Amino acid sequence: MLELVISHTTATDNWIKRHHYLHSTPAGAVIRMEFWIPAQEAVELCTEADLSGERCLAGAMLWGRPVSPQIDQKHILELTRCCFLDFMPPNTESFCLAKARTWIRKYKPEIKGLIAYASTAERHRGTIYLADGWFKVGETKSVYGSWENRPGRMNRDLSKKLKFARSP
Repeated sequence: MLELVISHTTATDNWIKRHHYLHSTPAGAVIRMEFWIPAQEAVELCTEADLSGERCLAGAMLWGRPVSPQIDQKHILELTRCCFLDFMPPNTESFCLAKARTWIRKYKPEIKGLIAYASTAERHRGTIYLADGWFKVGETKSVYGSWENRPGRMNRDLSKKLKFARSP
């Protein structure tokens, strides 16, 4: 039983930094979603840092404005991070994407489209998106070198990305 909770703090960002393979979060999250399970379902698998009372934080998503300025910033949201603990059962991410879309439809009716990217460097193929009815709309080009054009930036994942989209 996964419970969707909207977070209004950067604690969600910090959790994602600890668990996501990039160990970072992009700035500008518009919606922070946390997915909690009862602690008794995973008492031996949850770390102390993931527990809060009788619940365990099993996953989180960050939704923000599209990175590309050519994409409608008012009516499109981009899934900038999606991370779930490894012990969660198969299809958890797709199930939670559906829960997220339901929440967005209800509470953000101005949002007309969603986009997300799958990293080919991590051998992601977009399976979680396809299972939730998203469709592939293209691929990005690798932009080696362009990310470090400002002080403090580090190359994170400059591989080609598969772009997916769907309505909320």
